[in-house]
Amino acid sequence: MSDAPLELPPDEPPTSRPPPRPSHLRGLANLAALVLCGFVLFRVVVAEPFGVPTGSMAPTLMGNHRQADCPRCGAPVRVGLPTNGERAGHNADIPCPNCGKKQNLADAPAVNGDRVLVDKLVYTHRRPRRWEVAVFRCAADQYKAYVKRVLGLPGEEITIQDGEVYADGGLLRKALAEVRETQLRVFDLAFAPPGGWGPRWYVYPPDRDGRLPPNGPPAAPADAGVLNNGQLILDAAASPQAEVRLEYRHVNLDNPDPNGDVVTSDNGYDGGTRSRSNVYAAHDFSARCDIVVQEAQPGATLALRLFDGTDAVAAEVSVGPRAEGKAALSHDKLGGLSASRGVGLEPGKSYTVEFAFVDRRATLAVDRRVVLPPADLPAEAKRGEVRRPFQLGARGCKLVVTRVQLFRDIHYTNAGRHGTRVPARLGADEFFVLGDNSGNSQDSREWPHPGVPAGDFLGKPILVHQPLRPGRVTAGGQERVFQTLDWARLRWLH
Repeated sequence: MSDAPLELPPDEPPTSRPPPRPSHLRGLANLAALVLCGFVLFRVVVAEPFGVPTGSMAPTLMGNHRQADCPRCGAPVRVGLPTNGERAGHNADIPCPNCGKKQNLADAPAVNGDRVLVDKLVYTHRRPRRWEVAVFRCAADQYKAYVKRVLGLPGEEITIQDGEVYADGGLLRKALAEVRETQLRVFDLAFAPPGGWGPRWYVYPPDRDGRLPPNGPPAAPADAGVLNNGQLILDAAASPQAEVRLEYRHVNLDNPDPNGDVVTSDNGYDGGTRSRSNVYAAHDFSARCDIVVQEAQPGATLALRLFDGTDAVAAEVSVGPRAEGKAALSHDKLGGLSASRGVGLEPGKSYTVEFAFVDRRATLAVDRRVVLPPADLPAEAKRGEVRRPFQLGARGCKLVVTRVQLFRDIHYTNAGRHGTRVPARLGADEFFVLGDNSGNSQDSREWPHPGVPAGDFLGKPILVHQPLRPGRVTAGGQERVFQTLDWARLRWLH
């Protein structure tokens, strides 16, 4: 046997074949599968979109409805489409919520209800909170998801009186962020009828003490020097003592009464189908406006006043250097309620001012920031009608006021039994829920058992991500109507 080393075969020449290329189609397919799995997981575990078919939460959340612009002022008018359990009269004459003009929307474009994104994890680590909107299974119909607002918490006794909700005898009051979510439009200066808003704005002559009057001396309708081109001009800059005072009166433009009509809880979304016994006088109001300070004398002030049928509360803000300014809330009879220094509207600048007197709580905000402690007045079992809810005044300054909007709060009606005819006592793990469209909502007031168990809550809507409105396009000489996103109502929920 030879000990010679083994001979290895010669190296093969390198091949010229290129390496295999990855498949782009396969990569796209893998990516699509990954995205789909992620979406399904996100939808099942984290958040899910829900459609709102009915109008029990209108106008906070719109159900399926018809929509058209008011032929007089141009404001959007919506009426719900009939569904089981709802009485929306889409064939009736629907009043504009802004100017009161009636029109029939039977042939108006149909629009799908809002779609909301629901956080499905929020109630795994905390309980539902008062005033927030929630999605849940209802014991009366376990196969449907309901959306309502949480009012009563576990163990509380809930009662409803004069449109307000009480828990264990105490009036439930909203913070300003919650007021913004539940307000319903009464008036919007930006949507003006052809003849203008003169019939709804009155100018008071000055008096010696300068306060905005609860009743006051005779007033005259605002002329073009005060109400002009979508602006309220308060020119009181002639001297530190000069003043201008305006009052909003809820005048029916079709049958004008200078004293104004009663502001009611009627909701045009329901199509005017409510019986008059289910329509109440509204009491809780909030106002928002943009203000530009053009001139100011030393000691100048802006004043706002709201009336709820029993009491009037005024807010006064200094106009001038902020460091020297102050804001205050006062009652016509009780005097000062709340005050804060370092608040002022400076000349040459624009501000958004909000003032609310809702749930017997007065709140003032400048540029969305609450600028002084809210003031709470005692609850009132019964309040009177309101025809003149809002006043504006200026002393020693010239102000240009635009985008004036007046709102009312939800008036919870006496429908059903629980909380209305008899107090509703909640169990240790139950919640009392109500629809924002109180005159047309199946909720805790009417179900066999008022409380919703904590385990039946599915999540909290956090985003109105697909509010729709009618859109129009002309092609080939024909107009086509379609649904498009309503950017003005796209918003996060509190």
